[in-house]
Amino acid sequence: MIEKVRILKDIRYYESDNPNVEGQRMPQNLGDIFKPTKDITYIGQRIARKLNELKYSFGEYDHIYINLTTDLKGNQIQISNRNIDKRIKYINFGVNPLKFNSLTDERKDEVIKSLTIEILRNISTDSNLQLVNETAKQLSDFDTEIKIHYKTKEAMSYKIDIYYQIEPKGSFTKAIVEYKNKKTNFCYNGTVGIEFYEDIYPLIDTIALKDNKIIFTPQKSFRADMYNKRYKTPIELKIDDLEKIN
Repeated sequence: MIEKVRILKDIRYYESDNPNVEGQRMPQNLGDIFKPTKDITYIGQRIARKLNELKYSFGEYDHIYINLTTDLKGNQIQISNRNIDKRIKYINFGVNPLKFNSLTDERKDEVIKSLTIEILRNISTDSNLQLVNETAKQLSDFDTEIKIHYKTKEAMSYKIDIYYQIEPKGSFTKAIVEYKNKKTNFCYNGTVGIEFYEDIYPLIDTIALKDNKIIFTPQKSFRADMYNKRYKTPIELKIDDLEKIN
C-alpha cells in the first residue's frame, strides 16, 4: 500500500553481478564492472530534476537507483524487491559489460540516457508517460544544456524566471536569470555560477527588483547558512549588466 505520493528527486546508477534481492550483496557504485564516464552522474541528475520540475511521481519513491547488472539478459528490466528505504527503489537493467566498456565515453553517455528513458517509460503510468516523453525530447534537443525551471517572480512591469543547468558541456553548473521588461517587451539574460545544483534552493529564496537590480535573498536557517557561506549573499544582478536577447 502506497503511504505517500512523492515527486521524483534523484536518479543514480549502480552495478552488480549477483541478484539484487534481500540477502545478497548490495549493488555498488559503478567502476568495477562497468567503467563510467565523468558525465554519467550528471545525466541522472538532469533527467531527475527535469522530471521533478514536471511533477513526475513513481508512487512513494522519490529516488530511483538504476542497477546495471550482468544477472539479467541484455536490455531486460526488472523492478527489484529489495527494500532498503521507503523512498528508494532499485530498477535492474541487464547490460553486457564487455560491450559497454568497449564504447567511447560519448557513446556510453548515449546508452545511459537511452536506457534511463526506456526504464522510465516502462515503469510509468499513462498519465506520467507524457512527462517522460517531454523530458526525452528536451534531452534530445539540448543534451547537457537542458534547463530546469526553479522559480518565477512576476509583477505588473516585469517577469523574472530562474532556471539552472547541471554541468553543461564546456561550461559550469549555473543559475540562469531571464528578465522581461513588460513595458518595453525587451528580454535579458544573466547567469550566476553555483558549485552544485542543490545550492540554488537555499541560495535563492526570494526575488526582488530594486534600484535597477535583481536581488536574490537566501533562506534563513542554520542548514541554509552552512551551504550559503560559500557565496556572497544576497546575490545582486544589475539590469544594465544583463545580456539583451531580443
